[in-house]
Amino acid sequence: MRIYLSIILGFVAICSAYAQSFEVIDNIGTFKGEIGEDITATIPLKNNSSRPIQIIIKRIDQIIGTGQINYFCWGDECYDPDTNQMPLSQTLYPGEITNKFKSILVGGLAEGFSSVKYLIFDSDNPSDVIEHEVTYTIEEGTEKKLIFSSKDIKITDVYPNPVEDFAIIEYNVLNININAKILIHNVLGSVISEYKLSSLENKIKIKTNDLNSGVYFYTLYVDNDGVMTHKLIVKK
Repeated sequence: MRIYLSIILGFVAICSAYAQSFEVIDNIGTFKGEIGEDITATIPLKNNSSRPIQIIIKRIDQIIGTGQINYFCWGDECYDPDTNQMPLSQTLYPGEITNKFKSILVGGLAEGFSSVKYLIFDSDNPSDVIEHEVTYTIEEGTEKKLIFSSKDIKITDVYPNPVEDFAIIEYNVLNININAKILIHNVLGSVISEYKLSSLENKIKIKTNDLNSGVYFYTLYVDNDGVMTHKLIVKK
């Protein structure tokens, strides 16, 4: 009887020694977004132990599409896309649940599936580790969305986006006394083209056939004040 009891106690001790001291909770299978969007995957972590854990996160693999960029954050600190491992550990206290770990995918130029794998481990005990995969589905946006509305003007999102030769922005000037225009600029802020929004029209055509593939921005100006900026993806 004593031998049997010793075996049971020994087995319990071994299981306790190898029990996972933390976990990923509320595990969402796939995060969805549209082309050109920044898709944020929040990965909640919980400390199941009775001691503080020094969390380290390491990106070990990424399968991403054309024009896509992946990076990860802890709270307000986001790391460069070329950074694969968190430079300093972060404390997760006993019983604590945190939503500070986020994996961000910049949607890029094409539809499809992307995935990123991380190792999450205790720096004081590297064998206490979780491998976690984040998957993304990128879809092409189909609906025209109202993205700015005021008493003076309403404007929809550009479509199609991504664009090859030209895109359309529909609008409605409600106050004929305003001066409204759209400026197209690159990631450095250099203005590429300008389109005035006439109160006699309700749409403009943005020509992109002479632009290189990449990310651009369009800004709505009302009486010389920039009131809205959105991405424009050019895909050849």
